[in-house]
Amino acid sequence: MIFRGLPWLYRMQQSLQVMIDIGISAIKPSGEKFNPSVKSDFPLPNFIPAYLIAIVITLAIIITQLLVMLVAIRRNLLQVFRGDDCEIPRRTSSDSIQHASGNVHFAGYFIGYLLWGYILVGIIAFIITLIMGSLIRFGSVRFVERILKSIIPLLLIIAFKSYLNKILAQYVFLQQAGNVLSLENRRLFMVFVYFNFFLDAFLGLVSSIMRIGRGIIGGIVYMCRLDYATMGRKLETMDEGFSAYCGFIHMECAHRHPVMLFFVSHVLRQYLESTKKLSRAHRKWHIAVFLIANPTFVYRRKAFLEQSNMNEKRLMLIGLRNRRKIYVEQPFNKMTQHASVISQIDLNDLSQRQQF
Repeated sequence: MIFRGLPWLYRMQQSLQVMIDIGISAIKPSGEKFNPSVKSDFPLPNFIPAYLIAIVITLAIIITQLLVMLVAIRRNLLQVFRGDDCEIPRRTSSDSIQHASGNVHFAGYFIGYLLWGYILVGIIAFIITLIMGSLIRFGSVRFVERILKSIIPLLLIIAFKSYLNKILAQYVFLQQAGNVLSLENRRLFMVFVYFNFFLDAFLGLVSSIMRIGRGIIGGIVYMCRLDYATMGRKLETMDEGFSAYCGFIHMECAHRHPVMLFFVSHVLRQYLESTKKLSRAHRKWHIAVFLIANPTFVYRRKAFLEQSNMNEKRLMLIGLRNRRKIYVEQPFNKMTQHASVISQIDLNDLSQRQQF
């Protein structure tokens, strides 16, 4: 499939060469007409070697990213198993539907992101390889020199400024040569920050452009990585691919947690191996021992949840009775009358439970 595009690539190169020659002939002040037999003033390099090199580079990048992603899946699963949320956001009860839908989308999103990542990385690698090949073949040294003359001074200023800040922070501003985050001379630090503001305002413009460029390149290179959120930590939920990855991780943790599986298998094995039926007191004793060893499970029991709901309804009922007493003492006013929060069905249910 890769080699089928070589004839099409050759025809595309010829078409682009003709278009470039026509454009150059139209720009020339002499008004010369386009002649295909005349050698072009701007010959394009051969696309086929650049295409093959770009394919090799793209395959190497994509395979490396996939291997790194497999390692990341294993690492993130272990982190979620032990409750570590340094990479994957912590799961909450309100996000269960979102995680379930993300788990459904994970497989399809993975294939789609992989294909788009392969295409984008291939295009970028092809363009870079083509530019480097043209510079090497046609010796456009002067053009490269002009670019370097305009870029190198700015890069040197940025590098000098960053290293100066690090040296001053380590040996002048901080205590114990930077091992402690405490200022040695606060007044000198404030003076330096004040005069440094004007230079950083200019460097911030350059840094913002570099930030955009790095973001674009990083987004293209990491396109096939669903475990990488391109939107940042606080905006990571806007990334559909990362949300699908989080749903996959949390769903695996909820259904394949090793501690849970071992506990369930242990309980099931004891139940199947038991020959005689345990008495109710014996079962209560086992439950009591288990809850003492694992006190957090107390708040997940059905009886505790029902009791908490009953307490909430009782408090609401007491508040309703007090409110009715106030209404009896005060004159009746339709505008100040409030509707009850508890329905009549809940009140009847509560009264029946209190009777029994």
